Amino acid sequence: MLTNSPTAFPKLANMAITRAKSTTVKTEISHGLSLPLKVVKTTKVSKTNGRVPASPKKKPHLEDLLGHIEIPTDYKLPTSYLEFHDPEFAKGLNWVVEKDPSLYPVVVHQNFQHFKKKESEKSLSDGEIILKYWYALISSVISQQISGMAAKSIEGKFRALFEDGEPTPAKTLSKSIEELRGAGLSNQKLNYITHISQVFSDPNSNLSKIQFYKDNTVDQIIKELTLLKGIGEWSAKMFALFTLNSLDVFAYDDLGIARGAAKYLIRRPKYLQKIKEEVNANEELKRLLKRKSKFESSKGKRDWVPYHDEYIKYLGLEFSPYQLVIMLIFWRLGSTNVDVLENTGVR
Repeated sequence: MLTNSPTAFPKLANMAITRAKSTTVKTEISHGLSLPLKVVKTTKVSKTNGRVPASPKKKPHLEDLLGHIEIPTDYKLPTSYLEFHDPEFAKGLNWVVEKDPSLYPVVVHQNFQHFKKKESEKSLSDGEIILKYWYALISSVISQQISGMAAKSIEGKFRALFEDGEPTPAKTLSKSIEELRGAGLSNQKLNYITHISQVFSDPNSNLSKIQFYKDNTVDQIIKELTLLKGIGEWSAKMFALFTLNSLDVFAYDDLGIARGAAKYLIRRPKYLQKIKEEVNANEELKRLLKRKSKFESSKGKRDWVPYHDEYIKYLGLEFSPYQLVIMLIFWRLGSTNVDVLENTGVR
């Protein structure tokens, strides 16, 4: 049974945490108790000449690099740090650290710039908000399958098609295929952008009504977004994160999240075991474990081992209603450049 109560699960800080160091270390993470953590280092010796072969360098684990940051006994985040962030997002930071105090160093060593507290700014009309949503989605389409630099160039050419530099769904639909293709858009992306513009130009469309976004859950909004051509579930979740600033979004099927969650769990084996037991105890989730995991057979060398999607999804739910915060932390642990994700146009 899933539950979001902060007291329903043991303090995650009490779960075993391993550190990738060759010596015994101590860390203040369990209600003021000092826990000795040991890691046994092994090497392979070549059978042919007895020499120890050179091994590829592994990236240092972020949590090891932040070992110098002390965790206060009350787990309270610094006031100045909280005040930098949006108030509701700051509540989410407190929530996550309360559930797992061992994440304190990962959280405080750097601000989450996208969720900086905004100064008083001009409030947008409903029409301006809907226009912002439309442009975020077509920017996302423009950025698909190309580099950030190429996307920026195409977006600049696209905006240059409009005299005042402010494209709208109606203006976009008035442009000829040749004009739009001249901005560097492929036929497929032209099809996507035209479709999205048609949907946002339709007054009967859910996505063109501000009330739809106010009255529905983020899951319902994501479901509606995925009906658009060119917008899959991942793109819809990025829209919910960076444009709607929804705090209970979790892209368990994102490579960076899978990597960061794996690095999180491998250092907390007792917590990993707990998740596996609870997922397997649920018949519906147990059936889903029979499906092939998204990153199970990905080629290429990794310094992490992927876990099944259902384990990662379950892990995210334990941090609801602030799944977004733990997702950002996993991106941080997995060395994902969030600025690049934000600049895919979904903003």
